[in-house]
Amino acid sequence: MKQYIFFAAAAIGLALPARADEGNAAIPTKDYAPRLADIMGATQLRHLKLSFAGKEQNWTLANYELGQIKISFQDAMRYYPNVPIADMTIMARPAAEIDGAIQSKDASKFAAAFTDLTAACNSCHRSQGIGFISMKVPTSSPFSNQSFAPK
Repeated sequence: MKQYIFFAAAAIGLALPARADEGNAAIPTKDYAPRLADIMGATQLRHLKLSFAGKEQNWTLANYELGQIKISFQDAMRYYPNVPIADMTIMARPAAEIDGAIQSKDASKFAAAFTDLTAACNSCHRSQGIGFISMKVPTSSPFSNQSFAPK
C-alpha cells in the first residue's frame, strides 16, 4: 500500500510542472501562427460535427459548427495569404448553401449542401496536389461523449 501511495504521489508530482508549462504555452504571442495542417485538422473535426448536427436537425449546433468552419477558413487565409491552398473562396458557395439550409431548417437541403461542401474540400485538395487527403460524408461519430440531438 505504501508503495502505491509513493508511486501515485510521484506521478502527481511529475505531472504538475508539465501542467504549469502547458498553461503558459497556450498563450499565443504576436509571432504565433498555427500550422495550416492544424487549422485543416480542426476543420475536419468541425466538418464531422456539422454533419451530425444536420442529421439530427440540431440547427443551433449546426449553425455554430458552420461558423467555426468559416473562422478556420478565415484563419487559413489570414495566416497563409501567399499559399494557394489557403484560398478558401471555393468553399463560399457550399457554405452559403449550408447556411441557407440551416436557416430554413431543411434537412434535405442540408444533406445536399453538405455533400457539395465535402466535394469542394476534395476539389481543393486535388488542385493543390494533396488529393490523398480525401473527405467523405461521415457515417459514424467518434464523439461518443457528445449528443448531437437538439435539446
